[in-house]
Amino acid sequence: MNKNLSVICLREDQLCWWDAGVLRSLDDDAARDRLSACLGERDHGIVFAVPGGDVRLQFLTVTPEEKKHLEVSLPFMLEESLTDNIEDVHFARQAVDKTHYAVAMVEKRLMRHWETQLGVFAGQVPWIPEPLLLPWSVGEWTLVLEAESTLLRYGRQEGTRVENTLLPALLDALGEASSPERVVVYGEQNAVDESLLTSLGGLDLQWRQGGFEEALLLSDGGRSGLNLLQGAFAPQLPYSRWWQQWRTVAALLLVALSLHLVSGWLDLKRLQRENLVLRQEIETVYRGINPRGAIVDAEKQLRRQLDGLRGVGAGGTFTGLLAPLGAALSNQDGTLLASLSYSQRSAELRVNLLAANFAEVESLRGSLEEAGFSASLESSSRSGDRVRARLRVGERP
Repeated sequence: MNKNLSVICLREDQLCWWDAGVLRSLDDDAARDRLSACLGERDHGIVFAVPGGDVRLQFLTVTPEEKKHLEVSLPFMLEESLTDNIEDVHFARQAVDKTHYAVAMVEKRLMRHWETQLGVFAGQVPWIPEPLLLPWSVGEWTLVLEAESTLLRYGRQEGTRVENTLLPALLDALGEASSPERVVVYGEQNAVDESLLTSLGGLDLQWRQGGFEEALLLSDGGRSGLNLLQGAFAPQLPYSRWWQQWRTVAALLLVALSLHLVSGWLDLKRLQRENLVLRQEIETVYRGINPRGAIVDAEKQLRRQLDGLRGVGAGGTFTGLLAPLGAALSNQDGTLLASLSYSQRSAELRVNLLAANFAEVESLRGSLEEAGFSASLESSSRSGDRVRARLRVGERP
């Protein structure tokens, strides 16, 4: 028994709500407030019962190929069975198994009309066709007899509401297609015209006192029913309401983000200026050491040059040649070092000397050769009372 199911329905085109066995008009503010509160309760199932006389339910068999494009092809598959243009009809579907679908068809005009009537509740509850809210089991039909019409469910996803004058003909047609094992009828037996059910003679007819609301007590709450809120009528996220609730927070976040971006931009400009000054200082220092050549990476270029000049052991580097030259000059007080240059490519020193005489030049050259280096005299000349000489010092081959 489903004691927690509440149903919003239309009675003479007036929106009503079955709440705990009481039919309330939703024109009343108190009823609407209570409905809003019940919508927040998880154990309180609420559905909108779409009028059964306005919805056509059909059981459809599809092939695997048709199933792939069913969303687009469904209106055209059922076009011949409709009297209205397919552009004016809303189609909803639900898979029953791999090859069968339950299909509901209703005019879009009516869908929009009900949407207007429900207002804020339209997207908060499922829209279930009225017949599918009746209890049902395999081999069973369920009827709810009312004064002018009858609500009928004769399949898992099949049913309708029909005028009482047309009920016998409908029951005859359905009985020819498939006869049920039993028929459950809700209504007052004494008040029902027996002629309405003559076609059910010979079947297991079970009478139950009450009407639609009593039948709902045995309903599954529409969980297995076909929800019409699909496609263009599917519930949309409440962006407008969310914006009203969060726009102040969004404005504050936007201001904070703007301030952060401005602060970041100012920091970037300051760092760019500092970087420019630093690069200019690096270039000035580099040019003081190496006045020629392009600057690509000053630090790397200077480090590479320093590695070439750094001495490790004897020979081959600037300091490796300068050390023995300095040792040899320290032993000759009369010899002065005028200038020197170093060629990293040939790993050689060019040394210009001022000596008291030629013998001192030869003595210096001999000392370098004894130390294991090559020392050759490139030129010599008399300059006043002294001798000017040029030596080339390098690693011995």
